[in-house]
Amino acid sequence: MRALKIISWVGVGIIALGTPLAFSCSESLMSIGPRGAGVAWWGFTWILGGVGTALLSAGGLISKPRFLPLGAIVIGLVYISSFYGLLLYSLENGTILGFIPVLLPGLACIIVGIVMQRVENKRRGGY
Repeated sequence: MRALKIISWVGVGIIALGTPLAFSCSESLMSIGPRGAGVAWWGFTWILGGVGTALLSAGGLISKPRFLPLGAIVIGLVYISSFYGLLLYSLENGTILGFIPVLLPGLACIIVGIVMQRVENKRRGGY
């Protein structure tokens, strides 16, 4: 069980490694525009987000670390907010449907965090 707890927190760390890159791309897109922004890091962040979410989910749902639900929700929100430049650009150009798959790792982290919190509360006798 200890190894699964470590794996789940490593998943959070992997997601956190990619978010500065996405924030950088978003900032470049907003300041320079689409012709000068290096957007390849968004793909790398998306891959890190997928791997991190898989590790977080697998380790967290089985071993149930104490503060992991909060960590999952926070990292999911940070992940989603790191793509603010892509969101604004997509809204401006009317291509919002292409933006939704990028958000999936962040949304999955938030959902997994809420599920883990609910399971923990029911186990402790809460709501």
